Amino acid sequence: MKDESLTSLLRWQSYVLTRGPELPAFWSSHLHARERNVLFILAKGFDPRMCLGLNLLLQAGGTGARDVSLIEFSEGQSSPSHVYLPLVEANLKTLISLVKERGKIVPREVKTRSDEGHRITSRSAGNLFRGLDDFAGYTDVVLDVSAMPRAVYMPLIAKVLHIFDHAPKESSSPPRNFHVFVWEDPDLDQDIRDEGVDDAAVYLHPYSGGMDREATAGQPKVWIPLLGEGQSAQLQRIHDLVVPDEICPVLPSPSRDPRRGDTLVMEYHELLFDRLRVEPRNFIFCSEQNPFEVYRQITRAIRGYRESLSPLGGSKFVLSALSSKLLSLGALLVAYDFKTASVDVGIAHVECHGYHMDDAVVQSSQINRGEPVGLWLSGEWDER
Repeated sequence: MKDESLTSLLRWQSYVLTRGPELPAFWSSHLHARERNVLFILAKGFDPRMCLGLNLLLQAGGTGARDVSLIEFSEGQSSPSHVYLPLVEANLKTLISLVKERGKIVPREVKTRSDEGHRITSRSAGNLFRGLDDFAGYTDVVLDVSAMPRAVYMPLIAKVLHIFDHAPKESSSPPRNFHVFVWEDPDLDQDIRDEGVDDAAVYLHPYSGGMDREATAGQPKVWIPLLGEGQSAQLQRIHDLVVPDEICPVLPSPSRDPRRGDTLVMEYHELLFDRLRVEPRNFIFCSEQNPFEVYRQITRAIRGYRESLSPLGGSKFVLSALSSKLLSLGALLVAYDFKTASVDVGIAHVECHGYHMDDAVVQSSQINRGEPVGLWLSGEWDER
């Protein structure tokens, strides 16, 4: 899993990624190795995948607490998501029945707007956990992003990683493990569409990419959007925010649908080539099913640009995750890794007012679709 063409500073050059039947087998082995107290973080919502990851973990057995941190957020009274409240209640009922005597459920609120009406979703999500004391007594923390919007799970993952990375070393016990679950289903992700997107793009906290620094205002800006279906309005708004000098779109390839990359190029042909003047050689191709490959490919591209643009006094980079959750996770790892090396990489995003599912999807929403994917981001594995 190593790429010798990249430097040894690449944190996740080697990685732990399990999917499908490998994931329950991994957790069965992990949980039976010794007693483990697990904090499972998930979001309350209508997505049919909300409780699938927790059920998988509980089925793996083992001893120790199995507590749940339930993230709750409101998109406002006018949100189109309110029509799916019966699905939310059904998911909550399933969650309660799963946990039972195994642990406790503790709600945590993410505020989406300030008292003045400003968007604060990403900042609020990043402040859900303040420090190591929030994880006292737990050996493993699992964040399930299957039913979370990007504005919540991206800053949340970054904050947990930061807390664990800066935790004092405890010689008497191994470090806490941090895992991310995704019940990956690109088809379902496409069926759950954004409704009522904001008029302007913003930078997700804490990834502004240093765009507001006057000292570097003249540096060339490279925008790397990860393309997904039905995001024309979001792409245009992000472009208006970034005003890039170079654009390097990311296409999912290889993909479960071999023609998905071609279909995306056709969907955005007029925007990319006629209006934004994207050079065909600038496209980056990343595996749809491996966020660590996405992380390596984008890292390679940024390093190449930094080297070639260094005679101009430096450069700035902005990522936009408009595709599947696995691709989006790869983009987040890039931004986090560069930030730890004191190189700012921004993440630009357009929030929406709610979500819409086709009636056919609602009727079949309880059917288990896709496959589970697990990423082990830090902890005992880092010590090996």
